[in-house]
Amino acid sequence: MESLLDSDQKKRYQEFKEFVAAQVEPFAERWDREQQHPASIISALGQAGYLGSTVPVAYGGKGWDFVTFGLLNEAFGYGSSALTDLLTVQAMVSMTLLKWGTDEQKKKWLPSLANGQTIAAFALTEPGTGSALQSLQTTFRGTEGRDRLILNGTKQWISYGQLAQIFLVFGKLDEKFVACLVQRESAGVEIEPIREMLGFRAAGLARIKFHEVEISSENVIGKAGFALSHIAPVGLQYGRISTACSALGLLRGCFDASISHAVTRKVGNQSVGDIGMIRSLLARMGTDLEAARFLCHAACRAEDQHLPEAFAKTLVAKYFTSTAVAKAASNAVQIHGASGCHESARVARYYRDAKLMEILEGTTQIHEHLLGRIFLDQAQQIKS
Repeated sequence: MESLLDSDQKKRYQEFKEFVAAQVEPFAERWDREQQHPASIISALGQAGYLGSTVPVAYGGKGWDFVTFGLLNEAFGYGSSALTDLLTVQAMVSMTLLKWGTDEQKKKWLPSLANGQTIAAFALTEPGTGSALQSLQTTFRGTEGRDRLILNGTKQWISYGQLAQIFLVFGKLDEKFVACLVQRESAGVEIEPIREMLGFRAAGLARIKFHEVEISSENVIGKAGFALSHIAPVGLQYGRISTACSALGLLRGCFDASISHAVTRKVGNQSVGDIGMIRSLLARMGTDLEAARFLCHAACRAEDQHLPEAFAKTLVAKYFTSTAVAKAASNAVQIHGASGCHESARVARYYRDAKLMEILEGTTQIHEHLLGRIFLDQAQQIKS
């Protein structure tokens, strides 16, 4: 797949992998056990410009294309899925602001989001709603002077909610869906850490409660009524591409760990890799890895070229990589045997993280529902 990259993309991809090898891989297991990331690695991400990878240079970002953004997420997905989730949510909020924010909102927030001085969270999911976004219970109400809003509600499973200084919150205002920026220090904001997750343990997940929180109407993003139809899809598209490419990196990690074990582990006089059944597992894993690379690249290229099929290609990439990595992680543990079942084994972390890939940014079943509809519509258009 690297033959499809230009020289700048190849150079940056190598830089990303070297950063991960030096500053992520040696510490990923510890972060997973401690269920948090130190401030030093978040600062390092900001200083390297990785938290503003797609933010335009005019706002202090790198202004990289989607292919480079995908390579960044793939490289980090290899080292730590939980840390890659920070790249995901930061891009989701930043690029939503870039598309729908006012000039004042962009000038105020994008530079600090790009350099990591401000960490953001995409506060969409609620208890009991999951992917049923039309059922959001969070509410905004206007005040008499119309210059402020009052926010009430609860958001749950919010990545980096434990650390975020601002939340992009979605809710209803007079039965119209609204998106609004809410600062952490606002009175009435309560943050409850969610720990002991199956995977992504260091991703700082939280439950955010809003009780009579006063917000300036200047913090509303876009128009009332556009939050779910126009605003959220921008962030969700970045979230799906980031997650797909992160899952690709995790898939590469499963493959590399399995190949290394198969070559070095001996059973009697033969290596594990000489066993036919193990070779079958490696064949499936390697083939899925190669296919996933091209699907993720195609999705990123479609976004760069603003093609109408970019949405569908992103769904395909996320669906395929998330299901492929779940199988690969299971097979990686199988190949390692008992040693892969201990929490000290990196494939054990891969196994736990991989399952969440089938849930984040839309479950496997939601993707099947959407893709099935898209494929049927395409067939009907051909017939007509």
